Amino acid sequence: MSTLDLSKRDMTVVYGDRTFALRAYQEDQTWSGIIIENRTPIHHGLAPATDPATCFAAAVGFVAATVDAAGGPRRVK
Repeated sequence: MSTLDLSKRDMTVVYGDRTFALRAYQEDQTWSGIIIENRTPIHHGLAPATDPATCFAAAVGFVAATVDAAGGPRRVK
Protein backbone atom coordinates (compact mmCIF):
# COMPACT_ATOMS: atom_id res chain seq x y z
CA MET A 1 0.00 0.00 0.00
CA SER A 2 1.39 3.39 -0.96
CA THR A 3 1.41 6.40 1.34
CA LEU A 4 -0.83 9.39 0.64
CA ASP A 5 1.02 12.28 -0.97
CA LEU A 6 -0.90 15.56 -1.13
CA SER A 7 1.47 17.50 -3.41
CA LYS A 8 -0.51 19.69 -5.79
CA ARG A 9 -0.20 22.84 -7.89
CA ASP A 10 -3.03 25.05 -9.18
CA MET A 11 -3.21 27.35 -12.20
CA THR A 12 -5.89 29.45 -13.88
CA VAL A 13 -5.99 29.74 -17.67
CA VAL A 14 -8.10 32.19 -19.68
CA TYR A 15 -8.40 31.20 -23.33
CA GLY A 16 -10.78 33.06 -25.61
CA ASP A 17 -13.75 34.04 -23.46
CA ARG A 18 -13.45 30.96 -21.24
CA THR A 19 -11.72 30.46 -17.88
CA PHE A 20 -10.33 27.11 -16.76
CA ALA A 21 -8.91 25.94 -13.44
CA LEU A 22 -6.08 23.45 -13.78
CA ARG A 23 -4.73 21.27 -10.99
CA ALA A 24 -1.69 19.03 -11.14
CA TYR A 25 -1.39 16.52 -8.32
CA GLN A 26 1.26 13.97 -7.52
CA GLU A 27 0.30 10.35 -7.18
CA ASP A 28 2.84 7.49 -7.02
CA GLN A 29 5.76 9.61 -8.33
CA THR A 30 3.84 10.93 -11.38
CA TRP A 31 1.78 14.07 -11.89
CA SER A 32 -1.79 13.91 -13.19
CA GLY A 33 -4.08 16.76 -14.13
CA ILE A 34 -7.63 17.93 -13.61
CA ILE A 35 -9.27 20.54 -15.87
CA ILE A 36 -12.36 22.38 -14.61
CA GLU A 37 -14.57 24.97 -16.27
CA ASN A 38 -17.44 26.54 -14.31
CA ARG A 39 -17.30 23.84 -11.61
CA THR A 40 -17.54 21.12 -14.26
CA PRO A 41 -14.62 18.70 -14.69
CA ILE A 42 -13.61 18.19 -18.30
CA HIS A 43 -12.70 14.62 -19.20
CA HIS A 44 -9.42 14.17 -21.01
CA GLY A 45 -7.06 11.35 -21.85
CA LEU A 46 -3.81 13.06 -20.91
CA ALA A 47 -1.07 10.75 -19.71
CA PRO A 48 0.59 11.30 -16.33
CA ALA A 49 3.74 13.45 -16.44
CA THR A 50 7.04 13.43 -14.59
CA ASP A 51 6.67 16.98 -13.23
CA PRO A 52 3.94 19.61 -12.77
CA ALA A 53 5.24 21.88 -15.55
CA THR A 54 4.88 19.11 -18.13
CA CYS A 55 1.43 18.27 -16.76
CA PHE A 56 0.32 21.92 -17.07
CA ALA A 57 1.77 22.21 -20.59
CA ALA A 58 -0.27 19.21 -21.73
CA ALA A 59 -3.42 20.56 -20.05
CA VAL A 60 -3.03 24.02 -21.63
CA GLY A 61 -2.54 22.39 -25.03
CA PHE A 62 -5.69 20.34 -24.49
CA VAL A 63 -7.66 23.45 -23.46
CA ALA A 64 -6.44 25.41 -26.50
CA ALA A 65 -7.29 22.60 -28.90
CA THR A 66 -10.74 22.11 -27.34
CA VAL A 67 -11.63 25.81 -27.44
CA ASP A 68 -10.30 26.22 -30.98
CA ALA A 69 -12.30 23.19 -32.15
CA ALA A 70 -15.48 24.68 -30.64
CA GLY A 71 -15.16 27.73 -32.88
CA GLY A 72 -16.08 31.33 -32.08
CA PRO A 73 -17.02 32.84 -28.75
CA ARG A 74 -19.89 31.32 -26.81
CA ARG A 75 -23.11 33.26 -26.44
CA VAL A 76 -24.66 33.59 -23.02
CA LYS A 77 -28.47 33.44 -23.10
